[in-house]
Amino acid sequence: MERILEHIEPQEVFSYFEDLTRIPRQSGNEKEVSDYLLVFAKQHGLACERDKANNVLIRKPASTGYETHPGLILQAHMDMVCEKKDDVVFDFSKDPIRFSVDGDKIIARDTTLGADDGIGLALCLAVLADPDLQHPPLEFVATTDEEVGMLGIESFDFSKLQGSRVLNLDSDDEGVLIVGCAGGPVVRVELPIRRQAADPAKTYYRLSVQGLLGGHSGEDIHRNRANANKLLARFLLELGSVLSFDLAEVKGGVQYNAIPRYAEAIVGIAPEDEKTLYAEAEQFSRIFLEEYSLSDPGVNVLCETADSPQTTLCEEAKMTVLEYMDLTQTGILRMDVHYPQFVESSVSLGVVRTEAERAVMIVMTRSSRESQYEMMYKKIVRLTELYHGTYSVMSNCPAWEFDVRSEMVSIYKKVYHSLFGKAPSLMILHAGIEVSEFARNMDRPMDMISTGPDVRCLHSPGEYVTISSTQKVWTCLKKFIAAL
Repeated sequence: MERILEHIEPQEVFSYFEDLTRIPRQSGNEKEVSDYLLVFAKQHGLACERDKANNVLIRKPASTGYETHPGLILQAHMDMVCEKKDDVVFDFSKDPIRFSVDGDKIIARDTTLGADDGIGLALCLAVLADPDLQHPPLEFVATTDEEVGMLGIESFDFSKLQGSRVLNLDSDDEGVLIVGCAGGPVVRVELPIRRQAADPAKTYYRLSVQGLLGGHSGEDIHRNRANANKLLARFLLELGSVLSFDLAEVKGGVQYNAIPRYAEAIVGIAPEDEKTLYAEAEQFSRIFLEEYSLSDPGVNVLCETADSPQTTLCEEAKMTVLEYMDLTQTGILRMDVHYPQFVESSVSLGVVRTEAERAVMIVMTRSSRESQYEMMYKKIVRLTELYHGTYSVMSNCPAWEFDVRSEMVSIYKKVYHSLFGKAPSLMILHAGIEVSEFARNMDRPMDMISTGPDVRCLHSPGEYVTISSTQKVWTCLKKFIAAL
């Protein structure tokens, strides 16, 4: 197979990244990529081990003269979010990612690229493979199932680690140093619903909210992009004020940590209401486009005929589903008090679907303040109980609080300034990041930072990483590690 990146520098990084684009890395399907890491370690004479969750730990002894320096733990995750355009035929369980080079971009136009966190993984491998790099004792922790709630690192045995410093390579803004992150529970809600036989006298339509940009529900939440689930609920509730309709199905969102780009419902109406239905869809297309003209310029509400379903929700169940979707908080709730340029707290209604006897909603809370995400969780609980539903916590990421005394931050800033003539920005990330698990699970104080090149359109088709930012990160990374 042709090597697309073989002439692009830094070759020592992009060669590994291109390898990773050819290996299935969907969450829950990381066995093959973990095999790849074990082979890599063997080829380079490095000690390695793999646990039952397919997490991989690779060790490299310190360079001469660095034996007594504090050990450094490199960390990245193996899995990727697998999304594709609706009209694209692609099997993430076996097909290599199709990407191209467009100027400064390495881009996958029809699917996600997996630069989150394939480029971080590649950078770590390049560090381990570099025979000339001066470095302290290195431990590389490659984890699984990060994109579905950090499940891999939650099962990792932290007692195996000896280092006291952590360098995470899962950030996506070159020149921005992550020094803290948000935490919070992901809540799965189940609402009981009753169904009835579908009315054969009614005509059925698929109503969809589409054309949204989506993105990461934490890192892109400040871009004010529309949530397809919320827009669909709003449209359907307004539709109910002008005509009577039956609801057979609602589904929206694929990954709970992504802003939903698409949501749809199957509804049944009296044949004489067809013109009203199409008029309402056109009206709300205009309303949504006006409201989100900058953040989602392609938003629209599409109405098309659909096959008749066997059942529809009873009226009470219909209103339960739509009202719950409408009342669930979504978006930015608070900006940080001390750093007002950063989002402190947000909520996202990431996934909605109706099944035979229940509606499932997955809500993700995020905050750098524990008291705030606990408050958000309690609101979800109260709302769920009001609608006689049940709830469970799928995962609960701890927050990572910024340590203003961090030596890692100080050293990185000096190295970055010496290379590029300016200091990097510091950021408290509005997303969960695996660094927080080190803070929670290690039995000693840990000095930690996270960095990475520019990755854009994360978790969406069209994801790309820039070549120039990767070159800068690699240059800085080598000098930074040698300075530790």
